[in-house]
Amino acid sequence: MSNVIFLIQNGIDFSKLENEIKKAPAYTIYSLDYESHKLLEKKKIAHKIGEDVLTVTDFDKIDSHSINCIKNCFDSYKEILTFQDIFLPELLEHELFHYLNFQIFTAYVILKILENEKASLVTDFTNFGDYIKKITSFKKIMHTHFVIAKNPGLYHDNVKVNFNLAKIPVNLELSRKTFSRIKNPIQKFTNEIYNLEPNPQNKKNILLVSFDPLQYEEMLMEFKKKNINFLLLNLRKPAITNKKSLSIVKNSKSKIVDLSKFSRYVKSDILLAQKRLEDVIQNVFNDDLAFEKLFSVGKFSFWLSIKNSFRKICDSRFVESIQRIYLLNQLFIKFDISKILQWAEVGQEEKECILVGKKFNVPSFMLQHGRYQNSKKWDKFSRFLGRFPTPLLSDKQIVWGEITKEYALSYNHLATNVLVGGSPRHDKFFNLPSSNNKKSGIILLATTGTHYISADSCTTSSQIKYDEYIKEVYKIAKSLPGKKLIVKPHPSPILTKLAENLIDEIDSSIIIIKNVELHKLINDCDILITFNNSTTTLDAISMNKPVISLQTDSYANDDDIVQAGAILSISEIKDCENGIKKILYDNNFRKKLIGKSNLFLQKYMKNHGHASESVVEVLMSQRS
Repeated sequence: MSNVIFLIQNGIDFSKLENEIKKAPAYTIYSLDYESHKLLEKKKIAHKIGEDVLTVTDFDKIDSHSINCIKNCFDSYKEILTFQDIFLPELLEHELFHYLNFQIFTAYVILKILENEKASLVTDFTNFGDYIKKITSFKKIMHTHFVIAKNPGLYHDNVKVNFNLAKIPVNLELSRKTFSRIKNPIQKFTNEIYNLEPNPQNKKNILLVSFDPLQYEEMLMEFKKKNINFLLLNLRKPAITNKKSLSIVKNSKSKIVDLSKFSRYVKSDILLAQKRLEDVIQNVFNDDLAFEKLFSVGKFSFWLSIKNSFRKICDSRFVESIQRIYLLNQLFIKFDISKILQWAEVGQEEKECILVGKKFNVPSFMLQHGRYQNSKKWDKFSRFLGRFPTPLLSDKQIVWGEITKEYALSYNHLATNVLVGGSPRHDKFFNLPSSNNKKSGIILLATTGTHYISADSCTTSSQIKYDEYIKEVYKIAKSLPGKKLIVKPHPSPILTKLAENLIDEIDSSIIIIKNVELHKLINDCDILITFNNSTTTLDAISMNKPVISLQTDSYANDDDIVQAGAILSISEIKDCENGIKKILYDNNFRKKLIGKSNLFLQKYMKNHGHASESVVEVLMSQRS
């Protein structure tokens, strides 16, 4: 009998899979994502990794297909999906690209597998049953489909909330809907108790969008010092998450905007607009023919396989945007907002603020929040990354130093619109007394996860290499006398969960720290290890700490920080032990590395230790 092919995605019922395997005299199992690969591995079920069938050309095709879909999938509906001059789908481009890239990626993998394999039966535990049925019908292969429990969503569908209850760390992951329901009454209560309500009589308020007081304490204090009125608008994460953030908010005399307070003025308008949107969405998603053509690989459309999840995403997020647009209008009507400062131009909420602000002639400024990777690989994705998009949605951008300014100019940004201020979030890093001469024995591993942007960077293989690096670091740290490994996971809920699952698999006794500020952890460590030249590299070298960056993708070695020798770049797992030991035990090597780090930092960042003052001055020098 010919081979039975099993196609597996995350969310499968293993008991059903095992039953089907028993029926098959000969079979091959393909995992279609990292999570299903790990589950099959845990169950000791032999399988192949689906993406291994793809070629370099296939990865390029997937990226181009994804970009084309984002640009064109709602183009025919621009008029009916434009609300108050804001095209709703554009607000979601950043997150939608992640979502669609993975769906298209999966569709290519499935088709390639079924083209390569000779099978009498295809059994799938996926969200792509309709698509697989089309391919198997064409190839005259029997097909069995099992529905899986998990439906794909967007990157920010869940919100991570970390805080300390007394001295006990509490970490919650909530849905957007649940978070909003909880956040609004708590914020109202907090504002009233601590007198954080903004005064509508104040003139020329600066609106700070999504700034974390813990990260930007010095900048908030600088606004206070200069008697500048400013408002905090935090839509994804509350401004106050613990005792320290509350103290910062109170001491800086910050005022926190509670958008829900404006709902009484526009409640009926919101409900009417959302009702109209339901009809619009219905009409859009009834047009299967247009979508089927766009979401096709070769002769086969996978549109019906993603239609329900895609529609659910658009339904919920467009409804959110309409509500916030109404509420933001009220904010700009009732308060004198002179400028908007934000750091995540591609975010849904940030785009809403910027675009509503434009209607009121309020200029917006984007503050650089992380190290810009300068590999040309990312150029075609700049629209979704906020990495020098052309044109810039914000009126101007404030960057950390001349290197970033030169990058911006190379992407045809106007010199008058690129302002150098420095990095306010690094002031505390520069000003904290260095413990470089004290050896604590701590190896700090700052996990990130692989990049979920291009098709070839969100693969199971990339994540496996990432996992193997962490296992190797653990093994090395355990073998070194007097050394202790501490893990600081990335704050993203998805990436934190991946890190926790892996650490639990390796050794559950490994210390994972979430609720301690990063600069304190770095100050206490002997060496920082991170991945793909994350911004954490700059955090560490600003405190004279040596850094190793473990590279899961080849593009990482193109980055300026690697070329300058400011960090130790490791691209092969076999080189980890030697690299770690050289930094820990070879004082000359360590000193030379830190010396190169300092030289790079001088070029990359201006105004070390007092960037907050500089950024506020730059911002206030710009005409409203």
